[in-house]
Amino acid sequence: MSIKSIIFLFILILISSSGFVHSINSHPSKSLYIITGQAQGTTYTIKYINTSAIIEKHSVDILLSDIDQSLSLYQSNSLISQFNQANRGVKADLHLMRVVRTSLLINATTQGCFDITSKPISMLWGFNASIPQSIPSNDLVHQTLLTVGSHHLSWHKDSLIKDNPTTKIDCDGIAQGYTVDQLSLFLRNKDITDFMVELGGEVYSSGKNLVGNDWIIGIEGSELYSGDDHFISKKLRLSNMAVTTSGSMKKFRKLGNRYWSHVVDPRTGLPVDNKIVSVTVIAKDAMTADAYDNGFMVLGINSSLSLANQIKDLGIYILYVKPDGSFSDTSNAYFKRFLFHQ
Repeated sequence: MSIKSIIFLFILILISSSGFVHSINSHPSKSLYIITGQAQGTTYTIKYINTSAIIEKHSVDILLSDIDQSLSLYQSNSLISQFNQANRGVKADLHLMRVVRTSLLINATTQGCFDITSKPISMLWGFNASIPQSIPSNDLVHQTLLTVGSHHLSWHKDSLIKDNPTTKIDCDGIAQGYTVDQLSLFLRNKDITDFMVELGGEVYSSGKNLVGNDWIIGIEGSELYSGDDHFISKKLRLSNMAVTTSGSMKKFRKLGNRYWSHVVDPRTGLPVDNKIVSVTVIAKDAMTADAYDNGFMVLGINSSLSLANQIKDLGIYILYVKPDGSFSDTSNAYFKRFLFHQ
């Protein structure tokens, strides 16, 4: 389910800095435990520090399966699939309710740039399941846009309702972040406070690593695309924060005689051309960061920086292509607080 289709620049966890057991261990009675697996079309990693291994992989997979039953587009009987097949709506569970409510909030904040109803437009341009043979006509784009927009969605008590039977939702741009948050809550409910959760490149870190420092998270930057051999060009020091990334590098489709970005503006129905390669967002929770990094890909460089600066505890880092074809980057002051310099 919920593969975030526009992720390209994934975030790596620096294993060496996570603090495997060694002589300078600041938790002499504790060890680092690691759980890995596959979920939502990608992989996940959970690292936690405790006196014993109290988390079973089976219990993690049960939680992931429960989320899939709500949000997976790849399961025909999932709640989101039932909504998309329905003429009017469905009774929502807590997973669907939380994700949709947050999506609608960030849709408004980003002026419609993040929109969970926009999948038909992406499919029109061949950025999902379908593969168009030509550029969609203006009329076809216009007709498709009639089914798109948060104004088609509403709540009646605990039921999610749509006013257009053909309107469908796709939570891929937020569901992985939400899942990271739910895994983090699962660990906290086990009284684990020092941990790191990663799913598909979306990360949340809590407390300290085994050597008593903040967790160190590596992200790709412009050096990678400028021919430099460095795979990780920036490092973040994070504790009780989330970081997520969306990107479009090499994600293009050739239609006619030009290449089109796979990031489509849900307001216009057209691929964006704002020179952004990737957006990395730091926030208090992964669901918020996940949705904003998608919205910022559409909103553009200056507007994204301006909006991020208006939101409390939101950091943004943008990698973009300059007019001469070279790569550059920019970030706000809040993001820079977390940069780790060795």
